[in-house]
Amino acid sequence: FFRDRSTFEYLKRHVFPLIVKAHEKNEPVRIWSAGCSTGEEAYSLAMSFVEFLDDTKRNIPIQVFGSDLSELNIGKARAGIYPTSIATDVSPERLRRFFTKVAGHYQISKSIRDMCVFARQDLVNDPPFSQLDLITCRNVLIYLESAAQKRILPTFHYALKPSGFLLLGKSEGVGEFSDLFL
Repeated sequence: FFRDRSTFEYLKRHVFPLIVKAHEKNEPVRIWSAGCSTGEEAYSLAMSFVEFLDDTKRNIPIQVFGSDLSELNIGKARAGIYPTSIATDVSPERLRRFFTKVAGHYQISKSIRDMCVFARQDLVNDPPFSQLDLITCRNVLIYLESAAQKRILPTFHYALKPSGFLLLGKSEGVGEFSDLFL
């Protein structure tokens, strides 16, 4: 959860305000966590956006889509149940607000789980989600061959709104597609 805390702080200070500013009334904010594994990133994004909206006294619906190639990972993400060791990465305040204790584990609260939809997806071959405000794909592209990366990056561009944002991992970049992402 909240991997690279500075990234989440940057999103809250610089990206989320721009998303809200470009947001149409009654339209949900749409976020895609591509290669979400067992859901921690998707849930972290949902929690961060809820905190941002609370701080700005806004009420905007949020949809977070998490996708992964592994059906097993998607099942774990949907359940939203994690070991108590997450307390090293999740603040006590967030544990109280966004989790409940269940049989010696922490489960994501229903309100956050309801914002998140998880689906099995092959980033190279399956169609993307669309009209997205933010796509995060951190530490996924580094494991793919160059040809696969060349198929995925234009797909991300297509999936984003013109005002949308793409967040990649520190070791990743858009390569030859820099003209698609400003």
